[in-house]
Amino acid sequence: MRSLIIVSAAAFVLSACTTTTGSIDTAIKNSLPKTCALLETAHAAFIAASASGNIKASTIAKEKAAYDGVRVICADPSSVTAANALVVAATAYATISLALKEAQ
Repeated sequence: MRSLIIVSAAAFVLSACTTTTGSIDTAIKNSLPKTCALLETAHAAFIAASASGNIKASTIAKEKAAYDGVRVICADPSSVTAANALVVAATAYATISLALKEAQ
């Protein structure tokens, strides 16, 4: 839970910066495909682990919401700003990672 708060806070602070340069935006957009691939892998691992049936429904719902939210960005990165993509991806990754830990 602590890591989720830290990641969310860091992502929020980064999204609030008004001095973001084009190079930072470019770096974020360029790293988005790798981030999306990692999220796909984490989601697949969660699905496999959740097959045991020992996972709370609330955890499954949180993971699904996080994954569905990031899929929109991964499918069309041009639909969001780089800072917003960073916030959504970081939050989704933290949520899916926590859900996977619970599933294991």
